[in-house]
Amino acid sequence: MNTAYLITQLLEIEQAIGKLEPAQIRSMVFEAEESVLELEKQMIEILLENESVQMLMDYSLRSPSVSALPEAGTPEKFLVN
Repeated sequence: MNTAYLITQLLEIEQAIGKLEPAQIRSMVFEAEESVLELEKQMIEILLENESVQMLMDYSLRSPSVSALPEAGTPEKFLVN
């Protein structure tokens, strides 16, 4: 769904005024409203995805890099009786 489709719907509604019955125009308006809701849903999903990416970037900048971690040594052996 994109805004071009919504604009097309709105133009069709504008052209239908005075030519179609009110019930038909009302139906066209409902379809346009559904398009707006779908666009809003998509925008929210994109914003949430962007927020997740930003949080990952912030975390990676704050945490030490793998190269800055101390060298892994051989673990000590423990005797278990």
